[in-house]
Amino acid sequence: MEVNLQRIERLAEYVEKLASEPGNLSNYQMVEQDILSVTPVEVFHLFYARLTKGEKPKDVLTYLDKCIHVFYQSLRKFEKPMPEDSFLAHLQLENQAFSQHLESIKPELAKKELNRSKLIESFNRCNLFEDHYVKKENILFPYLEKKQAQYDGLSIMWSLHDVTRNYLKDIMLTLKADTFDRNKFNILVGKYFFAAYGLIQKEESILFPVALHLLSSKELEEMRAQSFEYMFAFIEEPKRKDVTTDTFKEKSENWVFQSETGELTYNQLLMFLNALPVDCTVIDEHNKVRYFTRPKDRIFPRSPAIIGRDVRNCHPSDSVHMVDAIIEAFRNNEREVATFWIQMRGKKLLIQYFALRDEFGQYKGTVEVSQDITTIQSLEGERRLLEWE
Repeated sequence: MEVNLQRIERLAEYVEKLASEPGNLSNYQMVEQDILSVTPVEVFHLFYARLTKGEKPKDVLTYLDKCIHVFYQSLRKFEKPMPEDSFLAHLQLENQAFSQHLESIKPELAKKELNRSKLIESFNRCNLFEDHYVKKENILFPYLEKKQAQYDGLSIMWSLHDVTRNYLKDIMLTLKADTFDRNKFNILVGKYFFAAYGLIQKEESILFPVALHLLSSKELEEMRAQSFEYMFAFIEEPKRKDVTTDTFKEKSENWVFQSETGELTYNQLLMFLNALPVDCTVIDEHNKVRYFTRPKDRIFPRSPAIIGRDVRNCHPSDSVHMVDAIIEAFRNNEREVATFWIQMRGKKLLIQYFALRDEFGQYKGTVEVSQDITTIQSLEGERRLLEWE
């Protein structure tokens, strides 16, 4: 896929003007030929340049759709058929099925008297598409980020995910409110449909062509295998395949962890870590993800694709400043732990970050530990006898 640096430079000036004057399209004629020739890869270059200048992803969203609309005619030329039964093909099928679901809601929205119960059911089903976004964030994005720096610009698409999620939450709150505000509801639905359809368009015309251009067939197979750790949105689960992946089995058969408090074989250590009723993720002193556990009941999604990923890319752009603050406080020996607790899906979650230090007290990384404490908080009195639940 062609990358023309001169064209990128000219288009960067056009995007700069469009960002400062979103309603001014008068500069189009000056770069019309460049616009008609722009490639999906070059679009990533353009918006990554905005981020390197200090612009936040949410700021880019204010003019993003105008730019994509202008580039769309050229970008459509790069849409290609997906490799059959691949990770990307599954994402595309999810898009098609989700679009059909959105279309099925429209007749109900057109009625004079709305059936709120039916609409609550229909919009609640839209939450099933969350797994589509999560697979992108935890599998596809990491693979692309490891290719070239400009794919850190995927944080813009992650911000679009969050905007779409928030619109859906607001729709559900409006539908369930004691006093129904139809005007507010109509506005929210319009914004949600525009955002959801817009994401699908950006995937089809930019994200997928770039992924097909950059990723090998082996990487696509790895991504396909990892996708089964999540649900499949609006489509049946594809047939699983036996995928040959690099493992530590041969290296670890005779491996033993030894310390002054005892020793464990590789398998014993792995079973022990995964038996802990917590999610643990370890990053090193260079802010790279090195390891995560696989407990029976995982709280937050994780995929092998994130290994080696910069931890800042593992979070929505709006929360990156907190990640930076925690790590800097640990690195400067100002703090040893940061603690948060939240409500999510009817559960009370405790999220803690602990500094990792060597025997000299030097900062060597951070471990994130997340735990469902709903049951713990409900405990009263004592239990001294064995009672199986």
